[in-house]
Amino acid sequence: MAEVARSSRRFRVGERLELAVSAIAHGGESIARFDGWVFFVRYAIPGEQIIAEITQVGKSFHRADAVEIITPSPDRTRPRCQYFHPGGCGGCDFQHITLNRQRELKSQVITEQFKRVAKIDLSIPVAPVIGLAHENEPGFHYRTRLSLHINDDGRAGFHKARSHEVLPINECVVVAENLQLKEVLAKSYVGISQVHIPDQMRTEQVVIRGKSYQFQVSRESFWQGHVKAAEVLGQAALDILQPGSGERALDLYGGVGLFGKLLADYGAQVEIIESSESAVRDGIANLRDFPNARYHHGDVAQKIDEIDSADIVLLDPPRSGAEFEVLRKIATLDPRAICYISCDPASLARDCARLGELGYEIDSASAYDLFPQTAHIECVFSFRRVIS
Repeated sequence: MAEVARSSRRFRVGERLELAVSAIAHGGESIARFDGWVFFVRYAIPGEQIIAEITQVGKSFHRADAVEIITPSPDRTRPRCQYFHPGGCGGCDFQHITLNRQRELKSQVITEQFKRVAKIDLSIPVAPVIGLAHENEPGFHYRTRLSLHINDDGRAGFHKARSHEVLPINECVVVAENLQLKEVLAKSYVGISQVHIPDQMRTEQVVIRGKSYQFQVSRESFWQGHVKAAEVLGQAALDILQPGSGERALDLYGGVGLFGKLLADYGAQVEIIESSESAVRDGIANLRDFPNARYHHGDVAQKIDEIDSADIVLLDPPRSGAEFEVLRKIATLDPRAICYISCDPASLARDCARLGELGYEIDSASAYDLFPQTAHIECVFSFRRVIS
């Protein structure tokens, strides 16, 4: 379909337009076009006809909120959260969409990003996560950590959508009940700008392949936000890498040792690289019973040069993905298998293309709905050396 030239029309914030919503965008907004201009719209669903109010005017695109639904999608549902509306909390993206349709849209985002960024045709379903305490309310009460912002009146809340303004809240329907959020929200705060939950060191317990593992996690250290994420991702990593006794394993961006501990428990000789001081401190404690695992504290792109061999590699980089030098070094190590865990399809697609250039092709691809009601997606890919 040919692009329509943008008109010279000038739009203003607060102006309302009737729009036909055509697709989903990476980041959770829907896409609509008007007079050749692209609009990124919150609170809409592809296929709907809506009245949108412009919230931001840009040089190449504009943003808007759906304020009236003329032709609703059959996948539209009533939001559970009282703060999910234009001008409300920006924490969730999809509470107006059924869970099945949320996952379909996320799958479309993965496909679009791989086609656009990597020129790879890829279609994978986004799988639901089962085994939650609230199976009668899937998609809610799953979040195990969060940061709250404090407004000028000392009340805690979240930022409004596309804003740094704090919206005080009384509840959050995606937060796990064991965090006792209502008690936190009932307090008044003075002299601080944020509250973190949990706010102290804790012990996380996961069960993988029928075996229980415990992890020390400091407040400053990263831990997956979904109550079942560590188990889902840990199981996926083991299924991909199939670590054998005595194999050399490299765990990059290793955090507090979730994957390193699993690999070490299966007998691999594990080298873990992590830049966070608190995560390394936690990880050393978590792996104290495994002499076959060793931490390297520092920037992954620099510390990886200390590694001279690896049979299997696992990397779980931040949203920005892995540095090219890291991928290049992995390829020179010539591992038999690579497991790449990603929370961003765009950077994952870029790195898949780079690994392809370095001689590794996608062997398997999975995606999990570890962030229901939001646009976030967790992917787990495996790579194998291309036989020439």
